[in-house]
Amino acid sequence: MKNYKGYYIDKIMFNSEAEIDKFLEDQAVLKFKQLNKYFAEHASMEAAQVCEEQAQILHNKFGYSWERIEQLEIEAIA
Repeated sequence: MKNYKGYYIDKIMFNSEAEIDKFLEDQAVLKFKQLNKYFAEHASMEAAQVCEEQAQILHNKFGYSWERIEQLEIEAIA
């Protein structure tokens, strides 16, 4: 069993590093959408800041373009 980014490749939950990377990316997108939905319902400077921080993670860590991030934001509030 191999530990990769805090998760184990155990052939039960994850079979490869690529599966873990995809899981982490999916979780980051889900969090971004949830944060933007929250911001749309409860607009505040704090919520805006957290949304921006999550957008930076998607851009810097996962290579999302700002256009794609904007599309995700629109999906979350539509």
